[in-house]
Amino acid sequence: MKKLLTISIQKKWLILALFILLGVFGYYSWTKLSVEAYPDIADTTSQVVTQVQGLAAEEVEQQITIPLERALNGIPGMHVMRSKSTFGLSMITIVFDDGIDDYWARQRIQERLADVSLPYGAQPGLDPLTSPVGEIYRYVIESDNHSLRELTDLQNFVIIPRIKQVSGIADVTNFGGITTQFQIELDPNRLEQYGLSLAEVIETISKNNASAGGSMLPRGDLAYVVRGIGLIKNLDDLGKTVVKTEKGVPVFLNDIGTLKYGNLERKGILGFTDRNRNYNESVGGIVLLLKGQNPSQVLTGVHEAVDELNKNILPAGVKIHTYLDRTDLVKTTLNTVSHTLTEGIVLVIIILIIFLGSWRGALLTAITIPFSLLIAFILMHFTNIPANLLSLGAIDFGIIVDGSIVMLEAILKKREDHPDEELEEKTIIQKATEIAKPIFFSGIIIITAYLPLFAFERVEKKLFTPMAFTVGYALLGALAVALLLIPGLAFMIYKKPRKIYHNKWLEKISNSYGRGIDKIMAAPKKIFIPAGIVLVGAGILSYNVGKDFLPELDEGSIWLQVQLPPGISLKKAQEMSDSLRLRTMKHSEVTYIMVQAGRNDDGTDPWTASHFEVSVGIKPYKEWPSGKTKADLIKELAEDYKGMPGFTVGFSQPMIDGVMDKISGAHSELVVKIYGDDFAGTRQVADNVLSLLKKIPGSADLAIDQEPPLPQLQIVADRNKIAQYGLNVSDVTDLIETALGGKAVSQIFIGNKVYDISCRYVENSRNTPEKIGNLMLASSSGAKIPLSQIASVTLSTGESTITREMNKRHLTVKLNLRGRDLTSFLNEAQKSIENNIRYDHEKYQIKWGGQFENKNRAYSRLAVIVPLALALMFLLLYGAFGTFRQALILMSIIPLALFGGMLALNIRGMSLNVSSAVGFIALFGVAIQNGVIMVSHINTLRKNGINLRTSVIQGAKDRFRPVLMTASVAIIGLLPASLATGIGSDVQRPLATVIVYGLMFSTFLTLFVLPAIYYLAELRFDKQNVTSHEI
Repeated sequence: MKKLLTISIQKKWLILALFILLGVFGYYSWTKLSVEAYPDIADTTSQVVTQVQGLAAEEVEQQITIPLERALNGIPGMHVMRSKSTFGLSMITIVFDDGIDDYWARQRIQERLADVSLPYGAQPGLDPLTSPVGEIYRYVIESDNHSLRELTDLQNFVIIPRIKQVSGIADVTNFGGITTQFQIELDPNRLEQYGLSLAEVIETISKNNASAGGSMLPRGDLAYVVRGIGLIKNLDDLGKTVVKTEKGVPVFLNDIGTLKYGNLERKGILGFTDRNRNYNESVGGIVLLLKGQNPSQVLTGVHEAVDELNKNILPAGVKIHTYLDRTDLVKTTLNTVSHTLTEGIVLVIIILIIFLGSWRGALLTAITIPFSLLIAFILMHFTNIPANLLSLGAIDFGIIVDGSIVMLEAILKKREDHPDEELEEKTIIQKATEIAKPIFFSGIIIITAYLPLFAFERVEKKLFTPMAFTVGYALLGALAVALLLIPGLAFMIYKKPRKIYHNKWLEKISNSYGRGIDKIMAAPKKIFIPAGIVLVGAGILSYNVGKDFLPELDEGSIWLQVQLPPGISLKKAQEMSDSLRLRTMKHSEVTYIMVQAGRNDDGTDPWTASHFEVSVGIKPYKEWPSGKTKADLIKELAEDYKGMPGFTVGFSQPMIDGVMDKISGAHSELVVKIYGDDFAGTRQVADNVLSLLKKIPGSADLAIDQEPPLPQLQIVADRNKIAQYGLNVSDVTDLIETALGGKAVSQIFIGNKVYDISCRYVENSRNTPEKIGNLMLASSSGAKIPLSQIASVTLSTGESTITREMNKRHLTVKLNLRGRDLTSFLNEAQKSIENNIRYDHEKYQIKWGGQFENKNRAYSRLAVIVPLALALMFLLLYGAFGTFRQALILMSIIPLALFGGMLALNIRGMSLNVSSAVGFIALFGVAIQNGVIMVSHINTLRKNGINLRTSVIQGAKDRFRPVLMTASVAIIGLLPASLATGIGSDVQRPLATVIVYGLMFSTFLTLFVLPAIYYLAELRFDKQNVTSHEI
């Protein structure tokens, strides 16, 4: 260490040049970092999506979902498997263990799917490789002079292909609009008249829509490619298709039905309203980020693509209007972070000038901040740590400059002790070497304090591990600056005699402190009374504080999950969407509202028209009425929606909504899962749980996640009668799929566009159960048999969605918490369910999930790892001081520091969560650092032959200024973050609150309690030594 310090002082210009080079490389590294608002906190998940047109939920579960689940059971690394079976769609979500690579997981799934054979030609596929927080950009297409059909064509064949060209995009999903189809509406009476069956018509269309290749035709020196072009190009071509020749007269497709430009049966409608526009129907796009890509870079590409489309590619009058852009959130959170950090830096410099009385000294200490940050950026770049709210927002510049302050103060003290002499290199090297050891060890102890963060799992790991790396890197950079750069530059500043500034008020405080220490040392044992009170207080406050998983991460917008009465039509859903948008826009804080009713166009959303997903944009908080918060707006909106019949509304935020869906299988913070095979019985238990939870204070947005049973038209085939008439069940299913469902039978290619040809019976032949029963089937003998003769056609109800977890059916009661901590709510709710819900425990099981699982996991990890980190700190202290006794003395500061942090949480109405727990971890490290500075100085004085009592008093007085300075800058550095309220301040605030207020108390206790404890412990040890020598 002495050699290193000698070089740093003797070759100060070389060292400065090295740091400047590091700074330049640090800036370059910053430009290459992935910048995001929040880290991607989602687990590794994959979804297996299988679509089977027209199949009801029960059939989807039985014939698609269960065979797939059986094939996927026991897949390596699987944490949990959930499935949803709904009308025409099976979705299986597999959540993998932490650390499993996405591509590896998808490969394992593909291997299992290859062995599965499903009915109806169903093909299971994997979802795009994105994340629940991957929706980085949303837009609507607007136009005054183009129809919805034209806008949908532009979306599918122009806009989506262009945006997909951007590197790092997983997919672009369309919502709303009209997907064009060439439709043939067959008249069953005409089919009967010409003696045609549905199967014959379909076969004829396929045969008449083909091109052929005829090899090569040699001609002289040339060879011509032979092309037989027979593809249908338009409705005329389609209408002229000959389906039969009767007595030499051709029967055309035109003769047996109507041909028209129609559209795919709509599954969803998108409504959009802001302050300038109101579309009750629109076409929207959702851009999904490829997992692991840098959102900032990808969004730059998306912005360029959208600009190009708007300016050069889209026809006049058509424009892409963006309403949700992750760039805005990134900018806002970075503004919040940079604002609080800048305030922190300025306050730190002001404090340093006040304490040191020299702007030169203050600025010299302050250069630690940029250099340590730039060194951190280099290490972040090499270890792929992203720059986000948590990784940067948790850096306390007060803690970073601590080592430099102590080093500078030691050299300044040398200057003050010899004001008229020129300082010699030798004395400065000696002083720097003396102080370097405690600076090094206290820095390492703070880095050690952050070690528990590396032991986290899943969500909390993704949130806080980047922070642990960043803070650790910045502290390593700060140590390098304090030990290598500061000594040389400080020697240069203070080498020559100069007028020393005397801070009068600091001298007064120091003198008062000196008198206080004299009094305490006169009767040191009395110090245990206030220390005991503080310890008891810390215990009581720790018991009383509310306990949660995480503070809410504010994304600057609101996301709603809205449940409507089951079985409503898309037209009715559109009317309800209009009323919801109108009511929401009455609030002046709202900038836009987008309502997705039903499913997206590719059919991969497990919703019906009875479900809305709603994005609500809000103004920046500085434009809101003074004192109004987002929670107040949510309360007002909730009250509004309660007065709207048929609406059940749950509040969330876009990113966390997707994450919670993957974590717990529902779009809410908490879920109660009721497992059972019997649909009616399980729903009865779920209804009872729901009504009970509504009575418990703190519960909000309660609903059963799965929609109630839907009305169904059931066509049940009678196998005996089918056999009797010489028919097959496939004849019945073809009739249902095509004649009623409008199945696509072929395709038309026009330029780069592709359209389906669909075939179904005219509407007036299939719009009542009676008419459907009268539809004819042709037997092998040519006889015509009505459908009602071989099947029963009845109205009934059936399940809308069937959800399963680990092969068991269940229903989910979802709820959010408002104004109450998680632990106390859970304790009351679990007791209440246990005492009041009566159900057959063999048939049904009740299980809690959501944030509750996360909280238990995080707290159980902390319970193991924090004691281990404290043990490691203890060993480091033992290594630094060489005695267990002194290491224990310094560890005694920790419970005293706990009191200040807990008091602050209780007074400010905050709960103990992972963020505030991280604050306590950092607080313990900083509190010990102050003790290390004082104890190491007292030990130095004793080594110089001064007696114990005098050493303690003198050491405490000497170290008063550096301890007060380091604590003050650490407190002031995070004070803006502890008071911040903008987007992105939610995670910083509890962490900063604990450090700021905890340090206030622990510094006071370190200055007064520590000298007394040290004196008593050392006195007792000395007495024992004397006694043992006498023996």
